[in-house]
Amino acid sequence: MRELARHQEAVREAERTRIAREIHDELGSLLVALKMDVNWLGKRVAERDELAAKCRGMGRMIDTAVDNVGRIITDLRPSILDHQGLWAALEWQAQEFVDTTELDSELQVHVAAGVPPPQGALAIAVFRIFQEVLSNIARHAQAQRVRIRIAVDDPPGPVLYLDVRDDGVGATPASLDDPRSYGVMGMRERAAQFGGTLTIDSAPGLGTRVRLVMPLPEGAPA
Repeated sequence: MRELARHQEAVREAERTRIAREIHDELGSLLVALKMDVNWLGKRVAERDELAAKCRGMGRMIDTAVDNVGRIITDLRPSILDHQGLWAALEWQAQEFVDTTELDSELQVHVAAGVPPPQGALAIAVFRIFQEVLSNIARHAQAQRVRIRIAVDDPPGPVLYLDVRDDGVGATPASLDDPRSYGVMGMRERAAQFGGTLTIDSAPGLGTRVRLVMPLPEGAPA
């Protein structure tokens, strides 16, 4: 069952990558061309206030559409994960979360020298777990403060530690262990596929702490 889940996840990630590429290549190009045409038209109706204002309004809507397309592409497959590796992707995602939520935040990142970021399915699994943890805080925690710690230690063997704490509403152990808590179950399963462990400590009114411990391949990236 675990191998099947791993295969299904690989298929989903490949499909996300394909869709993100098509959106970027097709829709992104069309929006850029449309923006150029609107700018061209706006210059030629500059003396007609009503039409010029309309062109400016259309330009702003196109800019919004471009931003939304970029966000969707990033959600599907963040390019930083492929181009700069997992360490940069985790730090970027954490900073994006801090900037977007405007919570009172503390972010600590430490990667031992010489530990290369894992690649492939392991990197994707860690990144998706981190995304899910932050998304849960933004949607459900009602927190005022969050502390994020990302650490990679070596030696004796490289290990990744993710530790995320919030001071939100918390949850009961029963709700976290509920078979219908698919988000929690999915995070734990992703971690277990690569020999990692994910633990969640929470109680109503006392916030939540999520810890991921993931052993990393030694030497070359996975």
